Amino acid sequence: MALSSTHHGFFQGISRYAGEHGWHLHTFMAYSGVIPQGWRGDGIISFAGYREDLADFIRQSPFPVVEISQVRDDLDVPRVDGDNFNIGKQAAEYFLERHFKFFAWAPFAKDTPNIERLHGYQQTLAERGFEVHILPTNQLEKGHAAFMDWAASRKQLIAALKSIPRPFAVFTYNDSVGAEIVNACLDGNLLVPEQVSVLGVDNDQTVCQTVPVPLSSIRFDLDELAYAAAALLDRMMDGQSPPNILQRIQPRGVVTRKSTDIWAMNNVEVAKALSYIWSHFDDPGLSVEEVASQTSLTSRGLLKAFQAELNRSIHDEIIRIRMERAMNLLTNTSESITDIAFRTGFNSSNNFFRVFYRINKIGPRRYRNQLGPANK
Repeated sequence: MALSSTHHGFFQGISRYAGEHGWHLHTFMAYSGVIPQGWRGDGIISFAGYREDLADFIRQSPFPVVEISQVRDDLDVPRVDGDNFNIGKQAAEYFLERHFKFFAWAPFAKDTPNIERLHGYQQTLAERGFEVHILPTNQLEKGHAAFMDWAASRKQLIAALKSIPRPFAVFTYNDSVGAEIVNACLDGNLLVPEQVSVLGVDNDQTVCQTVPVPLSSIRFDLDELAYAAAALLDRMMDGQSPPNILQRIQPRGVVTRKSTDIWAMNNVEVAKALSYIWSHFDDPGLSVEEVASQTSLTSRGLLKAFQAELNRSIHDEIIRIRMERAMNLLTNTSESITDIAFRTGFNSSNNFFRVFYRINKIGPRRYRNQLGPANK
């Protein structure tokens, strides 16, 4: 493993494949960062990142090499990466679903994955008539680790955040940047999520759960990415030619935490109703009358306000949030489909199957087989 970054997801995916296929895996560099000059083996899985010495080592290697990611687009080796455009698209759709009108992008570096995620985000929002504010990066310049004046960078970032009309939504390249944005907002007296909604990528528990405001994140499985890279290397070591098309790993939806647990809207009574739906969607008996009782409106008045604000009914919103949570459980857990049905507010598994198929044009079992944890 020739990794410039010992991200635990990469390590876990490669080591899982190695254990399943009887590899003798050389892991010294993952701990030391020291390139094993003169090493002899059968193949290399690399993440060169911004290290020129590691990039040179990979270029000169006589062995098959698979590079994880397109961070280094100057390496002429087979690689596996995420569907970065689709990651950006999912972020845009997530924020649009929450009725935001102002949007920002927080990059990590100036490289291909950053550019692709921004394009997916921008294009999806542009189709709805919205623009994206580009926040300054205080991380890395392409090809080298730049010196960072942390205090000056934080001041510049806070000023940029305060220049955007509120409330607004920020899509960040990864969870590290997301944590930086949350902390900058708190330093600048901007409320998260009330004024600024922040979404990261990777769903790194170590980061997302330790931010002062727990960070929502797109579940981009780095373990699966590295596992796929190991599988490709295995085929190459057996003499097979690498594919001509870049292998892309798909994101697995958004894990919602407090940093985005809000809607941007004009009608406060509709906002109250949404908050109650989100907290009680798992109650099979949840009704329009019960939701309305949490507001100052009658059931009829809330129905009209809801339709005007969101262009859908209260019932549609209840089903939408149930489906969102059910799909998340199907892809991220091994719970039985029956248990998921009852956990997400359906009064029977048959009703769950029927509604799931009507909305997704695919049954929950087949959906899990295509995207769930057993498919890693």
